[in-house]
Amino acid sequence: MPLFDVLPPDLFKPLAAPAKRLYSDLLLHIFHETFEPSAEAPRRVDVLRAIETFLAAREDDEPDMPAGRPEERARAVYDRLVETGWMVEHRDRYLRLVDLDPEAAGLLQLLSRIERGETRSYGGAVLEVLSGLEGAAAHPDERSEALRNALRGAEDFMGHMRTVAVSLRQAEERILRQPSLRAIFRQFFGDFVERHLIRDFKTLQTKDNPFRFRTAIIRQATEMFENRALLSTLGEAYGREGRLGDGADGEAEIREELSRIVHVFEAAERHLDAINATVARIERRMVNAARQMDRIAGGSTADLAEALRLVAARREDGEIPVAPMLIPRILPLGPPHVPTPRRDKAPVAMVALRDLTPDPAAVLYARAKEEYVRRTRVTAPVLSAYVERVLGSRMEVRARDVTLASVDDFVAFQRLRELPSIFGGLLSKRYEIEFLEDRCANRWITCQDFVIRRRPGAQVDAA
Repeated sequence: MPLFDVLPPDLFKPLAAPAKRLYSDLLLHIFHETFEPSAEAPRRVDVLRAIETFLAAREDDEPDMPAGRPEERARAVYDRLVETGWMVEHRDRYLRLVDLDPEAAGLLQLLSRIERGETRSYGGAVLEVLSGLEGAAAHPDERSEALRNALRGAEDFMGHMRTVAVSLRQAEERILRQPSLRAIFRQFFGDFVERHLIRDFKTLQTKDNPFRFRTAIIRQATEMFENRALLSTLGEAYGREGRLGDGADGEAEIREELSRIVHVFEAAERHLDAINATVARIERRMVNAARQMDRIAGGSTADLAEALRLVAARREDGEIPVAPMLIPRILPLGPPHVPTPRRDKAPVAMVALRDLTPDPAAVLYARAKEEYVRRTRVTAPVLSAYVERVLGSRMEVRARDVTLASVDDFVAFQRLRELPSIFGGLLSKRYEIEFLEDRCANRWITCQDFVIRRRPGAQVDAA
């Protein structure tokens, strides 16, 4: 696995030892207190002092604490971290400086984020993607990196949504396993509300919903996808700035990244529905727990406490004699306690069934709906058949030469420009599309002109 080819080979040894909690807490502590605030590498003596202070604070609570004097324990732990690759020593003249290994530092940053359980603003994430697309479209020569940043932001955004959904389901399972109401409420507020809830979750159902920019992102990416001149400029910038591999096509790379951004935000709605469903289940669980708690706290417990208080007030010494006759000697059984036999169910009355003739208007309405869906839904076979009908025996055809004779032709024609990405790129294996600088117009639509041609070796569809 490439990950273990990059990280030091013994990096995980301290985290797999019996004192793994001590080492993990220590690494996060010195990362936040020593390395993170400083712009320069700290001195070795400062790192040793930070380790010694941390170990002294944990001395009474840690059973796996190394033996010896405080400075010896700090030196042993420090040597362990240097030996396993977490820290690297170097000299600046007569000073011995210490820094984190670059790969280990990246892993430590990730562990720090997991420890904090960071929430995230969905509004900021969505706006970051939109701003990146708009910046790349407005200045393709200078800000092509904005498109790559937008893709990275979209993938991080989708990964965070998936993480939140899984975390909420785990929180729900932990809440359901709690044995008492107090434990349920502690788990709810400690694990669910404070740790995994989205920072702007309350705005997801309001007019300020951060997903209101989702349509703008899809529209912007689609417009960039259809602008061949822009794609060519961005592809040249990618190659000039070294973001392409050997032999890679810059324009194809741009199309792929735009398609992935569109796919992320088209699928975001389904992830949001899953998050909302899990949150609704957890909230129902908490409402039921609160209702049961009210019944327990306000029922027999309160009545018994009040009765004891009144009884104690009747005598100064707090004792009241109880007559033995008040204590029952036999079980209170009698006719009221005998179970009543189950009554026989009344027979089901016979009802004459009538064969109702369907309303002709309803039948026509249903057929009209089916016909509307059939004519407006473009599937891969429908679009492939339309392309074959347009091409005929030719290898290529220009958009301005295509005649639109019906609504069915118009619906299929307007989806031709999405051939590289529609249906998971299925049709792009048989046909390719080339966008031209001119525009074509007919009585149905005005759009950028393009050429559709069969790929070499593709079979002609007989349909």
